[in-house]
Amino acid sequence: MALFWGYFSRFSSIASSLIIMPFALVAFTEAEFSLWMVFVAFYALIVVFDFGLSSTFSRQINYVLCGAQSLNKVGVCEQVDKSSINYLLFSKIINSAKFVFFFIAIITVAILGAAYFFFLNPIAAKSGLDISLEWLLYSLAIIINIFCLLYNALFFGTNNVASIYKVTSFSNLTFFAFAITLILYDYTLMAVAIARLLSAVTYYLSANYEINKLKMLHGYVKTHWQDTKATLGVLLPNAGRIGVVSLGNFMLTKLSILIVAYYFTASESASYSLALNLFTILSSVSLLYMTVVTPILNRAIQNTDFSLVKKLQFKVRLVCLITCLLGCVSVLVIVPELLKLIDSKTSLPSVYVLVFFSLMVFLDVNRQLSMNLIAATNHIPFYKAIVFSGSVSLLVIIAVLELGYLSLLTPVIVSLCVQTLFNNWYWTLMERNILAKKGM
Repeated sequence: MALFWGYFSRFSSIASSLIIMPFALVAFTEAEFSLWMVFVAFYALIVVFDFGLSSTFSRQINYVLCGAQSLNKVGVCEQVDKSSINYLLFSKIINSAKFVFFFIAIITVAILGAAYFFFLNPIAAKSGLDISLEWLLYSLAIIINIFCLLYNALFFGTNNVASIYKVTSFSNLTFFAFAITLILYDYTLMAVAIARLLSAVTYYLSANYEINKLKMLHGYVKTHWQDTKATLGVLLPNAGRIGVVSLGNFMLTKLSILIVAYYFTASESASYSLALNLFTILSSVSLLYMTVVTPILNRAIQNTDFSLVKKLQFKVRLVCLITCLLGCVSVLVIVPELLKLIDSKTSLPSVYVLVFFSLMVFLDVNRQLSMNLIAATNHIPFYKAIVFSGSVSLLVIIAVLELGYLSLLTPVIVSLCVQTLFNNWYWTLMERNILAKKGM
């Protein structure tokens, strides 16, 4: 059931992006489409602002519900009592998560406000557009979703994976229905903003309903601030490392949209953004099976069931990489014909750009599979390398563009080369070493 809802959730997410996209490509001007892609780039900040916390909290909840009696900064707790769940420890994790995500939501308000005044408004002004109300509604949706990261941690941590995907599906379908309806009434960017806000509200209400129905907070009690502070002291170091990884991934992908929007014409920016959005969706779909299996992987590692870990990781890699390969072929062969069929105002970049995009995404999916297994052991050694490579990529891209090499191949080739120098092979090698050491 979890796998069904997982794929349906991802399908509805694709529907809310890809099926809306043809309507947007026909109804939006190139300037509006480019701005929409910039909106999407900022929406991806939800993952960055999560800063690795939801996955850290969910993993620790997993451990506690498997009988762990204490929290470790690194590694897995060896003090395990499967017959007695430590609900006080469970409550400390939940209360820590509540505090952190509320705090992040407040900070996000200031960041999104600054983004509008110093970046979005000047870009919109070049095309004679006023997007103040659209950005306000879209920002509210982002803030609600950031607070709801708490629910992600709870659902995955309690192994209610099917429920979280069900909630996500309802949210995606809400966005899909309202966005298309409003686009047909010529609301363009306002349609996306309203639909995204209604989608966030749907997620919030549905998640609360599922939590109460399934009694996920059974055994939960309020704890003191000192307990929250001590718990965060244990969990934040690793969460921060995962957060740095999210930041590095954001720098490698979504920030390139902002750079392209600055250096290139609205038409070229829209073309690049369309391609990046398609490959981002493809990456997400490819890694879905990994996301569904991760709670099982966490429990297998906690229970030192090493043979199961090896079987799971092999199956996950096989499914994810085959999915990615088929998706890349589809983008290269089928999508360009579909764009011609609907008479899209925005086209994909050249086939050379798409081929390099495909290679970059395929290697990225493989790297994320390796890092997911490493993270499941509660060790995050890759955070420095990811953020360093992200920073180097941005600086090199900007430098090359400033030198006059204004080609859409530039950001793709630079990112691919920087990642391949180290990250695309090293963490897969470390994964194999971990499996060999554990006798897996």
